[in-house]
Amino acid sequence: MQILIITGYLPGIEKIHIEKKDFNCIITADRGHEYAEFLGISPDIKIGDFDSSMAPKDGLSEVIYLPSEKNMTDTEAALDIAATKHPSSITILGGLGGRFDHTMGNISLLSKYDIPIVIIDSNNRVKLLDAGEYIFEKNGYKYFSLIPYSTAVSGVSVSGVKYPLTDATLYNNSTLGISNEIISDKCTLSFSKGKLLLCQSND
Repeated sequence: MQILIITGYLPGIEKIHIEKKDFNCIITADRGHEYAEFLGISPDIKIGDFDSSMAPKDGLSEVIYLPSEKNMTDTEAALDIAATKHPSSITILGGLGGRFDHTMGNISLLSKYDIPIVIIDSNNRVKLLDAGEYIFEKNGYKYFSLIPYSTAVSGVSVSGVKYPLTDATLYNNSTLGISNEIISDKCTLSFSKGKLLLCQSND
């Protein structure tokens, strides 16, 4: 099962191309149901305190109302519901940019569950990686950045990019892995210890 979560912050929505058929379940968080309507998507579940939007009234989706004062964001609540369905992957649409605290909070959600989770918006694709070997394609993004999520990430090798690395160590107080570029059809990445945020992005 693949699940899509549409958050309540999605600038540049006109550049977003999402196919409902690619997902088995669609959940919107707070104002996300308005973005879903713009994208021509009918959510299965709408959740939130709806403090930044009108509460949904179409009667076609399950609606879960949350209190305005709570110990988590609407996006985290949506993720918790998604996780109960034991999906093979979760895509979070939006939630980057805007308020910095919400952006950082959403990034932290990538490590909450042992489920592949990716966050995308009109300019970015962010995913948390465990140690291992990976192959990535350019997928329309100019930049390919590696940001340590742990204190240090060791044994980093990356090829097929403008600035290759061999058995390098990346530290979370350095910008060494920022603004690389895939220059081949695809690039290979491997590292032996730590966690990395892979960010593919455009200006």
